[in-house]
Amino acid sequence: MPIAMLAEEVVDRIAAGEAIERPASVVKELIENAIDAAATAIHIETEAGGRKLLRVSDNGSGIRRGEIELAFKRHATSKLRHAEELTAIRSLGFRGEALASIAAVSQTTIITRHRDEKMGLRLQLQAGVLGRQQPVGAPAGSVITIENLFFNTPARLKFLKTDHTEKRQIYWVVARYALAYPQIAFALLNDGRERFRSSGSGQLADVVARVFGLREFKHMLPVWSDEAPRLGRVALGISGFASLPQLHRASRDRINFFVNGRAVQDSALTHALTQAYAGLLSPGAYPLAALMLTMPPDFVDVNVHPTKAEVRFRDQQLVFRAVQSAVRAALQAAAEHGADVDSWAVAGGRSGRGSPPLEASWRHSSVEDPFNSYAQDNMPERADAPLRPRTLPPLRVLGQAGAAYIIAEGPAGLYLVDQNAAHERLLYQQLRRDLENGGAPSQATAESQSFVLAADDAALLDETAGLFAQLGFELEGFGPNTFLARALPNLLCGQAPGDVITHILSRLRNKGKTAQCAALALAEIAATKRGQMLQIDDMRALIAELERCPEPH
Repeated sequence: MPIAMLAEEVVDRIAAGEAIERPASVVKELIENAIDAAATAIHIETEAGGRKLLRVSDNGSGIRRGEIELAFKRHATSKLRHAEELTAIRSLGFRGEALASIAAVSQTTIITRHRDEKMGLRLQLQAGVLGRQQPVGAPAGSVITIENLFFNTPARLKFLKTDHTEKRQIYWVVARYALAYPQIAFALLNDGRERFRSSGSGQLADVVARVFGLREFKHMLPVWSDEAPRLGRVALGISGFASLPQLHRASRDRINFFVNGRAVQDSALTHALTQAYAGLLSPGAYPLAALMLTMPPDFVDVNVHPTKAEVRFRDQQLVFRAVQSAVRAALQAAAEHGADVDSWAVAGGRSGRGSPPLEASWRHSSVEDPFNSYAQDNMPERADAPLRPRTLPPLRVLGQAGAAYIIAEGPAGLYLVDQNAAHERLLYQQLRRDLENGGAPSQATAESQSFVLAADDAALLDETAGLFAQLGFELEGFGPNTFLARALPNLLCGQAPGDVITHILSRLRNKGKTAQCAALALAEIAATKRGQMLQIDDMRALIAELERCPEPH
């Protein structure tokens, strides 16, 4: 085949493949355009996870009638003129590819009016081909509607995930820009149902509480640094919120960094944050954070990746140290002045009543927990030792050590039984039997207890409502992201429904949406915690049940 120039339609589709990966990519690009147009309110609507419809409305400056066709040409932009400007980019968009790329793989309609003009304009495009234009009355700003995304690229359409997954991706795009721009009012509707709204008050704390949930926000610390290393004459600023060690997740998906108002994915920044918690979190546990970094535009290169999600710093180590130092200072200040939390325990990775106080836990957190399982004898195990039996031998309870381990005597000597892990195992086995018999028993609450979830947690609860019903939860929707608990599983004892459900949802999201995973998560939160003093009769009852357990290890 001879060498030839590609047709413009082919070029547009290739460009779309680089920048537009899924519906959330469209939402990201359109939100960035709205922010660059000085919008103070941005409204997003989706249908069928964005496959069928995406609509982004803003009250920004709008597009002039004489420039609207040009706006849909590749490399047409109002944000950049000269190559040297690439080294100090201040806008979110700058390549002039977004609208052309989106239009190339969808049916697009835009209604826009520039704030200096009296009439607006409506323009339709089909697979990037300009269609009808007509003058319309419209408020200043733009409304861009994307229908049938990827209708002409079936391979891309086929690789989209479920509607729930695509909705969640869209939610996090909106949530992250709401965090980065608390002065802008955002609203997100999925299939006609409001999933997220921020007030535009300018208060970051308001948005953090809405994105992460009010209960979680109560366990987050303000992070602020005015003593960060200086870059020339301009300071590197760090501000935002990070969680206390007792509040954590099993994945990094609640760690959010923003550089000069741009949401970024940077492994070095994430590593700096997690290193600030070194010794404070158990392996596999990650904090929640929303941290804003401000720096001179020429200190960071945002022209690294088509999606602009990756950046490159002029001095990565300097930024790493600044983030680590700012978060450590916030954590240390909380320990010194007394944090507004119950208590927490590093060894178990879970919070609970009677756990060591925050300061004491931090002081001793570097000591490695020598007990990797909840029952082991005190004799060293030889390389040729026989396999441990599946059931426990009869044990005689002697007492409790450190409010964490039951000391028992058996045929092989002394046994140390981790009371948390043992109780967790017993509850899990009971839940498995209940599920096999049709569902776990529940008890009606004396009064219906309401709780509010973060928007993505509320969506996941809707998706997994059947699993919660099997576990004994009777839940009812009561407004945007708000639910009522009518009945709870019998094994729960005074725990707040919202805390329990948030914990289970976190496990389902990271470990799989299965009944087994849900049962294990419920057992985790209902089990006796380390740090809880037990009566001798309670310890004997626990050991007796463990001896009867078919899988005690």
